[in-house]
Order: sequence, then structure tokens, then C-alpha cells
Amino acid sequence: MPGKHVRFSTQNTYHSSDNSSSRTFTPPSNAFTNLPTSAPHAPRRSYTDPSAGKACAHNLLAQRSTPLLSYDLTLHPSSVTTHYHGLSSASMSEPAVYPPQPTLTIQCSHLPCLGPEIQQWSFTVPASNRRYVTVADVLSSLYHGLRTHITPAEFQALSPPKLMRQVGAAYAARYRRLEGHRGYAHEKASGVRRVDYLMGCNEFRGLTSTSTPGVWRLHVA
Repeated sequence: MPGKHVRFSTQNTYHSSDNSSSRTFTPPSNAFTNLPTSAPHAPRRSYTDPSAGKACAHNLLAQRSTPLLSYDLTLHPSSVTTHYHGLSSASMSEPAVYPPQPTLTIQCSHLPCLGPEIQQWSFTVPASNRRYVTVADVLSSLYHGLRTHITPAEFQALSPPKLMRQVGAAYAARYRRLEGHRGYAHEKASGVRRVDYLMGCNEFRGLTSTSTPGVWRLHVA
């Protein structure tokens, strides 16, 4: 690739920024310990217009110009911040969508369609409590799903070449943020990941339902 040198992992596993390997969608127990355990200023309803037969996302996950959650999708969910004073660890355990679902599928139009297999790129979100998908489940699944390694064949399928350069630049920007800090060498050596295909559009902007039951659209900016 002209002007850029990218790497590809030899194993398609998930890695967190602390160099540990993770194959579970469940967030660590201390992921949201900085949040209060109760929400005295929480809205009376967690879902906007949950009319009969209409699926909608939890207010913390719903699409809006200024989402309640500020989340850079290249970072672990524990980095989430908010301007909403009612956010609590309890709200992270609430159902991600209404009506509650045991599993969700999330797609994103910013991830390019490169062929029959890659066209099916999506993130499956299982319920960590075995009953319904929670807000925390969605954030964790997005993080781990976007951390999936890209194969050389997938990278070479990018067309036009400008896309290669943009993905390569996103990869370089991601690992260079850690320069001088623990994890820099590991992140660089781990190579291109799906999150780099967002090409810098890493800001979480919420979820919306699609015409297919159980399938939700991820919006980024």
C-alpha cells in the first residue's frame, strides 16, 4: 500500500488494551464501578415511545444528535462518559431494547461491503444474564466485535485504493495514540481491525431498529 505499512494478526482473536485476551462479550465486573448505584434523576421511562408492536432502543442507546453516552468505539466501554446526571450502574443492566430480547444483531453501514462474506459483517449480542440483552451487553459486544482482526484478503478487497489509505491511516492513528505508553507495541503488532474500517468515524451515535426483527443499525460520526 503506497505510503503506509499495515500489519495483520496471525490469529483472529480479541485483545484488550491491557494485553490480555478476551473471548467473552461480558464486560469486566469493574467496568462501570465509577457510576452511582442508583439514579435519583433518572427519567420516568427508559424508552422513548414504546408503543405496542414498535421496537425501540433504551434512551442511553437511542440515536440522537447528542447521545446521552459519549463513547469512542476504539476504547473499552469503561471509558464511557455522559452529561446525563441520572446514569448509574443499575441502568447499564436494564434491557437494551423494548421489548427485551435474548439476542440482538447490530449492523453498521460504515463498514464497507467487500464481497458475499464481508457483506454479512454484523455483531451478535447475547444476553449475559441469559434473559435479555442489557445496555452493557451492547457496549461490550460493539467493542469486541470491532476489535476483530482483518485478514490480508479483506484488506486487499478494499476498492478504490483510497479506501486502503484511509483504513491504514485509521490503524496508524489508533496505535500511535499509545506511543510512550504500555500497550503501544502490542497494538501496533496486532494489525488492522474492523474498527479501522470506520475510518475515523468512531463516535457512537446510537441504535435504530430496522425492518428485520432483532436487527439494529449502529450510527456513528
